[in-house]
Amino acid sequence: MTQIKEPASRGAYRLIDAGDEQKLEMVGPYKVVRQAAQAFWPRKLDAREWQRDVNGVHVRTQKGGGFWKFEQRPPESWIVDWRGFRFKAKLTDFGHIGLFPEQGATNFEWLRRHAADPSLHVINLFGYTGGSSLAAAAAGAQVTHVDASKGVVTWARENFELNGLGDHPVRWIVEDVVKYLEREVRRGNRYQGFILDPPTYGRGPKGQIWRIEKDLPILLDLIEKLADPFAFILLSCHTPGFTACSLKNILHMAFDLPLAQIEAGEMTVGIENSELVLPSGTYARWAV
Repeated sequence: MTQIKEPASRGAYRLIDAGDEQKLEMVGPYKVVRQAAQAFWPRKLDAREWQRDVNGVHVRTQKGGGFWKFEQRPPESWIVDWRGFRFKAKLTDFGHIGLFPEQGATNFEWLRRHAADPSLHVINLFGYTGGSSLAAAAAGAQVTHVDASKGVVTWARENFELNGLGDHPVRWIVEDVVKYLEREVRRGNRYQGFILDPPTYGRGPKGQIWRIEKDLPILLDLIEKLADPFAFILLSCHTPGFTACSLKNILHMAFDLPLAQIEAGEMTVGIENSELVLPSGTYARWAV
């Protein structure tokens, strides 16, 4: 794989402020403004701080996705540090930056603890650019990374190279998640750890439609058939209405797990120089 040329300027991810349904972030050396639907409170910083040296502001369109308005356009990609890992950052039309800071802030340390076994086979479904795969692999587990987008799987592989994990035992799968798990059941393969952050809506490489309300129960049924022995599961979600309590109930009913042993809550990122945190989705997780 071609090595990424690291730019001279890089830095950590920082959440500077949030409010009025937006968030002000430093993604390494570049400052951006993105949507934050749950930040209903007023901004702490004044308008001048939000406007000073901003590189780009993401604008969402009614059809979904959107575009960036650039004041000082950053490079096509660069390197950013977050929670002990290095990521290739890039501004996408959907308003993504190449990592989900809330996952790192909420779940990476938990994954490091529960994936710290080289004999453990862990599968990351809807793996995107590989943050959770990195956390599991760095702990020592063998990882299967599945996503329907060839581009983001390539991006995840680049992140592994950036973190010195290019030779770690990882299976990179570009496939519709449900179709892949159905084949794994037929093959008789087994996993002990499961990570999934299903989208609200998605489309597979062959036009398969994913809708979380309809397809999540099917996915969990397949996971139950693949779990042997069941070591841990981490389910996270950014879909409105899928609360922490809902996710906890889903895991309990799908796998007959004791409710008292399932942790659940909001994924959050701390706001710099503030006691406030920005809620950014929900999670439920269980481990032996």
